[in-house]
Amino acid sequence: MENKTLITNNVEYACDLADKMLEMDGWGAEWNDDGDGNQSYTEETQDRFNQYYSLIMEGLENANDL
Repeated sequence: MENKTLITNNVEYACDLADKMLEMDGWGAEWNDDGDGNQSYTEETQDRFNQYYSLIMEGLENANDL
């Protein structure tokens, strides 16, 4: 159970950090609005988020291996 909690916490932490990095990288976050009022990142912004997220998760996994 502890491992599952750690994974969940790491995912949430990585998402939060990736969002912050989008705010700070100078490009800003661009959004799409659908007909139902839902928002999502544009394709370019989602790609940057995914890159940041991957780097953060890799760092967390490497830190856990120490």
